[in-house]
Order: sequence, then C-alpha cells, then structure tokens
Amino acid sequence: MAKSENQKVKTLFVAKYFLENSDENHPITAGDIVDYLREECGIEAERRAIYRDIAALRDVYGMDIAGGQGGKYRLLSRQFEFEDLRLLAECVHAAKFISASKAKELVQTISEFCSIYQAEELQREVFLCDRVKTTRNNILLTVGIIHAAMATKQDGKPHTPQKITFKYLKYTLQNKSEQVERRKGATYKVSPYKLLINEGNYYLLAFDDKSQAMRTYRVDRMKEVKAIDEPREGARTFADLDMESYTRRVFSMFGGKEKRVSIRFINPLLDTAIERFGTSPDVFYRQDDEKHYVVTADVEVSDQFFAWVCGFGNRAKIINPSDIVEKMQHFLHGISDMYTNL
Repeated sequence: MAKSENQKVKTLFVAKYFLENSDENHPITAGDIVDYLREECGIEAERRAIYRDIAALRDVYGMDIAGGQGGKYRLLSRQFEFEDLRLLAECVHAAKFISASKAKELVQTISEFCSIYQAEELQREVFLCDRVKTTRNNILLTVGIIHAAMATKQDGKPHTPQKITFKYLKYTLQNKSEQVERRKGATYKVSPYKLLINEGNYYLLAFDDKSQAMRTYRVDRMKEVKAIDEPREGARTFADLDMESYTRRVFSMFGGKEKRVSIRFINPLLDTAIERFGTSPDVFYRQDDEKHYVVTADVEVSDQFFAWVCGFGNRAKIINPSDIVEKMQHFLHGISDMYTNL
C-alpha cells in the first residue's frame, strides 16, 4: 500500500495497534503508536494526530479506551471478553474429535480476538490440558459435508436433504496404531438427521438403509464421506424418536431390552441419578428411608447396565422387578466364578 494511501487509513492502523497490543493490564502510549506507524506502516504522524485518532476511536467507533492522564492508554473491552475466549479455547482442546494440530490452529484463530499478551496466556493455559484426541485431521471437513447433506436450504434455495455414503473404521489387535475399514471396506449408506456430542466425541444419528432403523456412528471413524443424489429416508422414524430417551439409552445404558426398573440409591447419589435418568414424567423418584431413595425408570437392560450399577458398590441396588434382580445375581456370579475358578 502506498504511503499516501496508508495516511488515509491511519486511524484504522491505530485501532489495530490497540487491539493487538493493549488490554486492561498492558497500557500503551501515543509515542508507542507513533513508532509503530513509522516503522511498520510507513506513516509519519505527530502525537497530536494520535490524540485525535484515539478520540475518534472512542466517539465514532465506540472503542472502550481508558486513560490519557500520564500519557498511557488501555483498551478495556473488545468484541469478546478474554474469559469467553479462554472457555472457547478449552472447549476446543477438550473435544476428542478435533486433532491436536487442528486444535492448535483453531486456538490460534481464537487468539486473534485478544491482545498478543492474552494470546500467549491463552496458548499456555489450554496446552496444560491433557486430552486423548483423534489423530485424523479432516473431522471438521466431514462435519461440513454432513451438514450440507442435511440442509433444507443451500445458497438461499430449497434443498432436499440427501443420503451420504462412507466407510467405517475400527481398531484390530493386529493393528492398534491405525484404524482399518469395517466389513472388509464395504460402503455404508445412511440418511443423516442429527449430529450429537457425547464425552468429547462427535456422533452422527442417521437412518440406516440396511437395517431400516436409526443408528449412531462416531464421526472420527467415518472415512470418505460423500453426499449422494438420493433423497433422505426415515423421516417418520426420526419424528417418532424421543431424543432424550434415545441418547440416554445409547450413550449411558448401551443396548438391551427395555424394562421398567427400580434402583435404590443412597441419598448423596441423587445428582448422579438425575444426570443419568433425567426428570421427565416417566421417571419416578421417591424417598425410601432416611438414607436412601428409589428411582424407577425405563432402561435397556444389558451387561453394561449391570456393570454401571456395580460401579456404585453397596451404595446402589436393583430392587425391582424380580426377574431383573435375578439376572443381576447371575451377572455377579459369572464375574465371581471367573476369579474363583482359576
């Protein structure tokens, strides 16, 4: 940019310097700005001109610049508060579906909304978080393809949601460092309906062509995802789905036959039960005695469900119905036999 053209946007360069170099803990002076304009922008400016620029940034552009006394100025607020940016950065690093390299790139982008000093703090703090993350770098591209396939509008025009195809990956004992294709590389074809996040992982809820039922797929295990020119199916099945109940079964209790079950917990585990079973009208809580309460809910009874209850030791006990209590006893005996018949 020519020198004369730089002069025309001098006030914007002053704003840029404030955004990058000042916050409530790092003041700058008119002299700092004069040096920056001369050395970085090729603009010669007097301090009086800088004072006018600062006044314009306050009065016209609404920038929250404090100071003036003692010649020091601070940018007190900006589009995003630093605590908000810190939270966004930590969420990026906590997401298992975002690779470490992509997380670093995204946090760098977030850092552009704060000062260079805050950016250093942001990078330093979020990298203290130790997360097990995917090694695949195209997850966000995959998510974009899925969103486009599910869209009812594209470029402002009506769009018929499409099916997608992909290959699904898994680990094997023979290859624990790299995932291989399931079903000998067979192509999955599904109708995508919703993206879900559970425990830091992205999942796709879709209507499966082969089983004619709703299924969930880990997005970071999907490979070669493509939208195809076939309209989405399964609209009635998706509309009839109780999302709260479905996700609770899929992510909390795993698969099994649904039964009405009563479990007796100690009182301090009430929060745990509510987080697991929810507070919908079909879930019933009652006080049992001074130290215990009972929750009655529909669960998918399986070994994983029994294992979840076992995790509480003597703090939780299935009390109804009798056939589920008996199955729990068999489950416990089976585990006990594994360790007694050595």
